[in-house]
Amino acid sequence: MKSTSTFAYSWVLSAIALIGLPLTVRPAEAQNPGNNAVYNSSNGVTFSLSFIDASVFIGNGNNQSSNICGAIYGILSGAFYNYPATGAVIDARGIGGSTALTCPTGRTPWNNGTTTVNVPSTILLPAGTIIIPGTWVLPNYTRLIGAGDALDYLSTGTGTVSVGTTLQACKSSINGCSFNPNETDMIDLGTPPLCAPECNSVSVENLTLDGLGQSLNGIVNANAQTGSHVDHVSLFQLLGTGLSLSGNASNSGPYSNITFDTGGYSGVPSTVCASINGLNGTRGIHGLTCISQTNDAQAAVLLDSSNNSLEDVRIVGFYDGIRVGANANAQSNVLVNIIGDTNPTGALGNAPIIVVHTTSVGHTVSDLSIMGANIAPGGSSQTITIQDDLTGAQLKDTSVGIYALGEKASGGYSRFTTSPNAVTWGVGVNAPNTGSGGCSPGSLYSNANPSPNSPALYVCSVATGNWLAVK
Repeated sequence: MKSTSTFAYSWVLSAIALIGLPLTVRPAEAQNPGNNAVYNSSNGVTFSLSFIDASVFIGNGNNQSSNICGAIYGILSGAFYNYPATGAVIDARGIGGSTALTCPTGRTPWNNGTTTVNVPSTILLPAGTIIIPGTWVLPNYTRLIGAGDALDYLSTGTGTVSVGTTLQACKSSINGCSFNPNETDMIDLGTPPLCAPECNSVSVENLTLDGLGQSLNGIVNANAQTGSHVDHVSLFQLLGTGLSLSGNASNSGPYSNITFDTGGYSGVPSTVCASINGLNGTRGIHGLTCISQTNDAQAAVLLDSSNNSLEDVRIVGFYDGIRVGANANAQSNVLVNIIGDTNPTGALGNAPIIVVHTTSVGHTVSDLSIMGANIAPGGSSQTITIQDDLTGAQLKDTSVGIYALGEKASGGYSRFTTSPNAVTWGVGVNAPNTGSGGCSPGSLYSNANPSPNSPALYVCSVATGNWLAVK
């Protein structure tokens, strides 16, 4: 909160008197509007240059704006405040009210019509719903931090109630304004005019993006690299792509604790929870929930990039959970703990649900490691845990511990899986039980401790499903 010089100075004098220290009185320097009071031994009570209270710039007077976007822009641009070139924390948590939290057309915290500011900052947003009429483009070294991303309930198409911070896209039938028809993203992490060749340390944390059922994308990163990340963000009622990583976003991340939910709006086949396309590697997506309420969307995650990790992913209502290599090469990726929790209903009829789907459409897919592909308890009997179009494998195991796809060689692929329902090559120090069955026809087993009565190599018989020694 903003303190007055008189109150803070009196408090300091009282504290010194109570502990019995010698007292030298000097006048406090006057505070600048927007600065929190601090104390140091040289100047007594003075103002902080690094922590700015944006709420004092809300109003109708000089150096004031009627809305949160205008107030923050006035601070960053230098119109309201002598903003330090090295950046500062702008605390907007004291701003409230529907008028103050509605940004006018053509205005963002960094843009006023055709004028854009490009300075580093950490912006603390207030709890409540902030209505935005267009894309928020975050400049280089910008952190956008809300008061939380938890929703009280899932909307049925009439808006949301949030216990944290919600950025809500304009929609005339609900909040009386329209989202810019020339823009399709709610937040962009940098653009080339703001930072070339790329941005760094651009992040979004602890908030909800609400698209109100429009064909909008949530967070798009095509230009922010090292230090750029997303954490604890809910992507709600968006019928475009929730999280899109492409272009010049290599080395960005991690992207963690993200929830995507279409809410009560009917999904469309092009709705995607997350997409990674054409990158040389990210720091991964860790903690992702993808929900399509009406089961219309075809793929939750499009993995069309190399050197990525996806961990702790839950899929509900999409026909493919993670679709690998459908649009670009996908090599050396790691998938850990992927859960398909859905039923095959909706526009695609009785099409089966696939938790992880590797495609064979001409792009290179290789060196894929899957550790823990699972069907949630109570899932549909039609659910396929792993469908590998490159080798023809289709596994319906409730849980597949390991599935490792290597590189193409001699017309086939190297592969290993712990599933007993796919051809694989196992290794052990004892011979397999040749009469027990339970192996997938065509599989091989290497006995690392052979003897005259226990050969080194076994094959699973197509006729009997039993292990046979290769003489």
